[in-house]
Amino acid sequence: MNPVKYYSIYSCFTTLLREQGPSAFWRGWAGKFFGYGAQGGCRFGLYEYFKTLYSNVLVDCNRSFIFFMSSASAEVFANLALCPFEAVKVRVQAQPHFAKGLADGFPKVYRTEGFLG
Repeated sequence: MNPVKYYSIYSCFTTLLREQGPSAFWRGWAGKFFGYGAQGGCRFGLYEYFKTLYSNVLVDCNRSFIFFMSSASAEVFANLALCPFEAVKVRVQAQPHFAKGLADGFPKVYRTEGFLG
């Protein structure tokens, strides 16, 4: 690794530690944990659902195409499931006084920006 890059990474960590304390490294963990859990559940669960659906609808189609379409469809819904968690996580990390975590961050986003926030 380039010594300049190493110093830059080290400098970022020490500045963050000095200015915000050690809790800054753990801020937003719940959003990531539950968000990626929802995304993974949707991705793998809906893949199987769409695979069955497309296999029944597109009977004469190539199996690779059916697998591709199933994967793409499941990924769309999985990313939609991740977005609210990721939005709260980013706000908690980037705006230290926004909220303490996921439990108080969700209501605050909903209250200030509505359902589409």
